[in-house]
Amino acid sequence: MSTFKDYLTESTKSYDYKIKIAGEPKDIDKNALETALQKFDLASMSTGKSTPIMTMPLDFPRLSNEQVTIFDVTTNYPESPRVMHEYLSDLLRIPMTHIVVKKPGEPTEQYQADMQIKSEYKNKLHDIEYSDMAKINPEDFHSTKANMSLLKELLKDREAHALNMEVGKDNKTQEVQSNEEQGTPSPLSKASNPHPDPKRK
Repeated sequence: MSTFKDYLTESTKSYDYKIKIAGEPKDIDKNALETALQKFDLASMSTGKSTPIMTMPLDFPRLSNEQVTIFDVTTNYPESPRVMHEYLSDLLRIPMTHIVVKKPGEPTEQYQADMQIKSEYKNKLHDIEYSDMAKINPEDFHSTKANMSLLKELLKDREAHALNMEVGKDNKTQEVQSNEEQGTPSPLSKASNPHPDPKRK
């Protein structure tokens, strides 16, 4: 028959976390991190895996060209990742932008694991040859031949427009001018004006 101590031992539950710290691995004080985690009754902590320098490290959208060290931590006391994140940032004097605390089963963690497994996903910006781009002949767009074909199309449009145009019908300004009232000529516009007194010329 099991004793109360056996039941208590079997009922103890552990809580796993992933702690990610951005920066040089040599600048991370692992002993201070281990001491800080004693507050949550630390059961185990890995030595830490460091990633190579990444242009845009995952989980650190505001940083660039940084290494990330990942620690797998197991505690006997449950705590939310947000509280642990703030506590470790404050105690270890690490900026909040440089440390992330997550649970291993989070969807973002699964996504990152899938991205590491599937190597066929490659950054298109690093594809210098643009391998999946359609093949284009440059002469079709910028050459004497292309310019001549453009000029031919313009001439065709001009000829088609000239056939549809009738003399005097195309320009509406003539009709507008004919409908306007004819003004009286100005006396100043004549070359020689008559004298007001006909006797005195």
